[in-house]
Amino acid sequence: MQAAKVIGNATATVKHSSLDGWRMVVLQPVDINNEADGFPFLAIDNLGAGNGEMVFFTSDGKSIRGMVGRNDCPIRYAVQGIIDNQKTI
Repeated sequence: MQAAKVIGNATATVKHSSLDGWRMVVLQPVDINNEADGFPFLAIDNLGAGNGEMVFFTSDGKSIRGMVGRNDCPIRYAVQGIIDNQKTI
């Protein structure tokens, strides 16, 4: 599991047909201290993660192709969950 912060979303006037209907977000991967760790990248998101939210993502091509339902999907990353940062007592 890898963590990232949603820093924006992307709009495409033309995109691969396998991505029709998919929301794309810009993710900034973070390290254990929530500091930027590498370059931002695009990921598909079917959970509706908002700007500034922490998420975990996958780069497993097989699971992404399964999510999209096509073997020719060119996307490499997908949001798998939103991290709840509420503290409990």
